Amino acid sequence: MRRLVLAGLLATAVGCGGEKKPGPVEPVAGDLTVAYTGPSQTDGAMLVIVTGAITAVKPANGYTVASASLGPTSTRVVVTGDLAVGDLFKVSVADVGRVSSYSVQVEAAADRNTFALGNPGAYSATVRR
Repeated sequence: MRRLVLAGLLATAVGCGGEKKPGPVEPVAGDLTVAYTGPSQTDGAMLVIVTGAITAVKPANGYTVASASLGPTSTRVVVTGDLAVGDLFKVSVADVGRVSSYSVQVEAAADRNTFALGNPGAYSATVRR
């Protein structure tokens, strides 16, 4: 009888100990993509503000980018080239799972032929994984 009870307790302990509860998800560093839409087909330069902590800015689609920090959670980015609706640049972040904590605002857009400024309100930009 004693052996039967010990065997039952051992089986219960082994059966319950095999399951692991999910722990906190660790941050995953990586890149997020910034893309835009706008009315012009001749954009040549764009100035945007990225809100959220980033560690680097990398060009996309052969564009040229320059950036300057405005503080710990804001970065001004200038993109130049024959811009087309779609991906502009990538930003390196500490946790790609927090994409919703990033935003982008178009401050200015210029025509590549005439250098005329477009209406920044007619443009929109997004950040995605």
